[in-house]
Amino acid sequence: MLDVRNLGFSRGKNILFEALNFSLTSSSAMRVTGSNGSGKTTLLRLLSGLSRPDQGMVCWRGESVTKNHSEFVKSVNFVGHDDGLKKQLTAAENLRFTLPLLGVSPSAKDVDLALDAAGLESVKNRPVMHLSAGQKRRVALSRLDFMSHRALWILDEPFTSLDVAAISSLAEKLNKHIESGGLVIFTTHQSFDMIPQAVSLVLD
Repeated sequence: MLDVRNLGFSRGKNILFEALNFSLTSSSAMRVTGSNGSGKTTLLRLLSGLSRPDQGMVCWRGESVTKNHSEFVKSVNFVGHDDGLKKQLTAAENLRFTLPLLGVSPSAKDVDLALDAAGLESVKNRPVMHLSAGQKRRVALSRLDFMSHRALWILDEPFTSLDVAAISSLAEKLNKHIESGGLVIFTTHQSFDMIPQAVSLVLD
């Protein structure tokens, strides 16, 4: 499903990684770990097609993602470390305005239900600039409720700023996606093991 072949990337004279090879099938997950500056976010951007490697290639379903980039990106759901929210908009408005860019147009009711399920019922109509870091993260991660049609989920530090209940809820979503045939790749600094089937890639 996803094949990484001889992948390499440098920042100036600093080689972040080279000769990196791995393959992941459907219904699987990978946990990427490493110290700050080891290249975790860079690797995720390469895997999602947002950046180009210095060497090697990323293949999706047997074909280089650069050859069929427009089709590949329709299979990817990338959630960066930055929540990507418009601070002046409410939590509900952020979802209603950004989800159509990802190929889905949920009703206002569906958006409200997703935010309610994330424990944001009391703040969903409040401008995001007034929310806590954890609440902002939960707003961004609520997009996952509408992304089941995208097989490859790539998440940069998704558990950051979340409380225990939110961590459990996110792990449930990720495991459900994996069980339904999806593929999840995520970075983390946390030591807990919420995705037990995930293989580990250490970039240090």
